[in-house]
Amino acid sequence: MKTLTLIFAAMLLPAVAEDDGKLTIEIPSSVQAVVAKEKGEAGKITSFKKVNETDGTTYVIGLLLEAKTYELALDAAGRVMRKAQVNDDIGPKTVRLEAIPAKVRATLQREAGAGLIEEVEMQEQKTNYVTEVKIGKRKYRIVVDAEGVLVSKEYTGDDEGN
Repeated sequence: MKTLTLIFAAMLLPAVAEDDGKLTIEIPSSVQAVVAKEKGEAGKITSFKKVNETDGTTYVIGLLLEAKTYELALDAAGRVMRKAQVNDDIGPKTVRLEAIPAKVRATLQREAGAGLIEEVEMQEQKTNYVTEVKIGKRKYRIVVDAEGVLVSKEYTGDDEGN
């Protein structure tokens, strides 16, 4: 009996030593499989949250894919609800006159004449391509930019037809 107690104690010791105090959550295998597929070989998981919403549990995962940051939202069954590029620099930016291209600066100064240019706002507008697709019975809206980079993929509902 002493031998069994020592063996049991020896088995517990490494488990306690490996506990680093981090919070762990159980993740359904279906969610794990989809995250692994979406991440791919080169991608990296940057964040992971489990959100309890009124209509069920949602897993929100931050992904770094090809130097772009995405937010992936999955339901508890591992179905993609949303995959969107996180873009912190949305909207116009204020830039110094000296920082803009010479041709643009020359045109602005010519058109301003004697007027003082106090502030220049740079607006970036990109061409996006949008489509609606049906995968199984689920419908998604997919947006891709002109460079072929995914902007967003969002679940829009189930197909009501047969």
